[in-house]
Amino acid sequence: MRKCGFYAMRILLLTCALFAPLASAAVPAESLQARLARFNHSPVWQSSNSDEPNSELTGRFRGKLFVCRNANDHTPQDDAVASRAFGDFVEYNAQGDRIQNFWNDAGHKQKRESLLAAAVKTGSWKAAYVDSVWSLRYPKAGESHKRAVAHLESLVRQGVPLAAYKYATYLFGRDDKAMYELLDEAIQRGSPDAMDLMGATIVVQSKELRPVGKAMLDCALSQGHAAAYAPLGQLADMEGRRVDAYRLWLQGANSGCESCARSLESFAKIRSGYTAASSASELQPDLARIEKFYSDNVLYELSELPDVYRPLPADMAFHVSDEDLLKLLELEQVTRAYSSDGP
Repeated sequence: MRKCGFYAMRILLLTCALFAPLASAAVPAESLQARLARFNHSPVWQSSNSDEPNSELTGRFRGKLFVCRNANDHTPQDDAVASRAFGDFVEYNAQGDRIQNFWNDAGHKQKRESLLAAAVKTGSWKAAYVDSVWSLRYPKAGESHKRAVAHLESLVRQGVPLAAYKYATYLFGRDDKAMYELLDEAIQRGSPDAMDLMGATIVVQSKELRPVGKAMLDCALSQGHAAAYAPLGQLADMEGRRVDAYRLWLQGANSGCESCARSLESFAKIRSGYTAASSASELQPDLARIEKFYSDNVLYELSELPDVYRPLPADMAFHVSDEDLLKLLELEQVTRAYSSDGP
């Protein structure tokens, strides 16, 4: 009896050993994509700014139907002569980031101003617009500030969407009611800049109006306004879609969104040699080059005029693997849990 029991035990052990690999194979390890997908179902969070939504903003857009319009349909066109003159000005300034001290050198400054003045004389609204915003940023002696304001107001009356948006930004903190009126007017004329500004504010401040804000951002993006990727990424993060957030910021950084590039600096945390005192630019020089490329475009940063926008060269694009994205998300998950629960 003991011998039969011994053999029966050996058979049982051998059977278990043979079928153990099959059992483990039946439950495969979670795939990379499945692990990433879990981070698109992260906890939802609210910005502290949404506790007290701006009454002027919510009152203006509550119950209002948003219609996606294109700014090109409401923007005047320079004639051939004016377009050529303004093009000469743009072409000359495009070399600015390749010449040391270009923007402060007296000779380049004189040439730039003469080209712009020549374009203004041809009747180019774009030249008049750039001249106005430049004078408002860097006022000269005398009546230049008043003239700049008057010229910009004239462009607003002409119905130029970009002018209405830009003028509205100058009213921030001084006359918010007039600011929102102008931004609303710019949105009705299809201004992607105004849609981006208002949409970004709405999705953070008002859960009630969030669908309207999201629609504005999508409309801005449909016109190639890459800056809208930043608030769309923030919205995705707030909604717990953390993978979507980083992918939106990545797409934005490669499409013209400077603030999106800054949102990707977090990847420095998973780079070799990272410490709390590490410089993100040293660990990610390719991302630092992108940020410098965008910041060097002084004329676009000043005017936000699409004509002076320079796209990022394809060979400068920033790339992130799914493995690195997962590493960062898992690290941030631990960091967030630690900061919430304490050590």
